[in-house]
Amino acid sequence: MAPHHPHVGLGGILALAEAKGVRHVVGLQRRQGPAARYVRDLVAQGYVGDVRAARVSVGVDAFPPVMPERVAWTFDVDAFTHVLSIYGGHFLDVLFQIIGPPKDLTAIVETQFPELTVLETGKTVPSAKPDEVLAIGTLENGGLFSVQLEGAQKFPTGLQVDITGTEGVLRLTNDRAFENTEDNTVHGVDGDSGNGSALAVLPVPEEYRSLPDASLDESVQDLASCTPRSPATGPTAPPRRPRSRTPYGSTT
Repeated sequence: MAPHHPHVGLGGILALAEAKGVRHVVGLQRRQGPAARYVRDLVAQGYVGDVRAARVSVGVDAFPPVMPERVAWTFDVDAFTHVLSIYGGHFLDVLFQIIGPPKDLTAIVETQFPELTVLETGKTVPSAKPDEVLAIGTLENGGLFSVQLEGAQKFPTGLQVDITGTEGVLRLTNDRAFENTEDNTVHGVDGDSGNGSALAVLPVPEEYRSLPDASLDESVQDLASCTPRSPATGPTAPPRRPRSRTPYGSTT
């Protein structure tokens, strides 16, 4: 893994990689999930009309104040492994690929756990990593958006995305933002719903599910959706292997 260069923007990181001939990839796979792609298409087809606002809440138990020694390398903010860089990267990408790019953004980040502890030894380390993020902004299409990211939750609140428009509402939910056994659930209501003003579950059409049934969690299957496709069989799910959760939100 290449060292992180603090205070270098995304364009600068890309320029550094290209100048040194480093092969690189941006792994923002959550946009590949069936539910996320379905909601993107519903918005593009005018289900909600003109987008007025979008609200995103992501709450995870990743990055708690006490973590095993094997992930102590994440304690350093310059390792670029925290709630904002990982969950912010994934779910801001999901949001903006659904409703379009932001025009302006204002954000507050807070380090609510300024001291982290190594589980096995009790050693404490000062930390400047953000574990609480709030952002508001405007979209290029004139709508507004707000985002809350919260790590180290004792009781994870999961994912909720609300998109309101002039003609309808869409909601994307999951009990877990990552390492989820089921894909996100889509809820919606518009003038053609026939159920008054109540949100109802909108089943994701089968054509959005391009992978065969697998035992892997949905966030891993989203990544598999990025792999090359066979003309005959489509993408192939990776073979199952034992996995365990890590405290910073990925699998091993």
